[in-house]
Amino acid sequence: MKNRELLDLYGALKSMESRKYNVKFSYFLAKNKVVIKDEYKILEEAGKPSEKFTEYDTKRAQLAHKYADRNENDGQPKVENNNFVIIKNADKFKEELDKLKKQYEKTIKEQEESFKQFEALLDEEAQCKRGPQISIKDIPDHVEPSILEILIIADLIKEDDEE
Repeated sequence: MKNRELLDLYGALKSMESRKYNVKFSYFLAKNKVVIKDEYKILEEAGKPSEKFTEYDTKRAQLAHKYADRNENDGQPKVENNNFVIIKNADKFKEELDKLKKQYEKTIKEQEESFKQFEALLDEEAQCKRGPQISIKDIPDHVEPSILEILIIADLIKEDDEE
């Protein structure tokens, strides 16, 4: 299992922890979560941006908010696809953003390099052992196909003929 798949698996296990399942399936979920938790935390920490980059990104977002076009009815910034719409003040925004990028140029380059390294890390094999498997017949009927797909990729489901 690759580190990228480990992140998906942990997310899937976490998303299922508040639901009620039979004891066998609940144990399977909990045990697998415990087995990969430490590795997940290491990967999560490795993927975090630096404080300096977070500072830059906050300032960038503030600029976008400042120069965003406004809704006529409530004066709030216009947003499309989770991005501020900046048409009227695009030149001013670009000018200030360019200054900000120049100010944080080294930080941005370092973060881009860190992101490349993290992406490479995600494609490496996970360093944790695999948790227990479960028979397909012991999986509740209402488990979503997307969750099953993640469990299959992680090789955590035994087909009935494998027993």
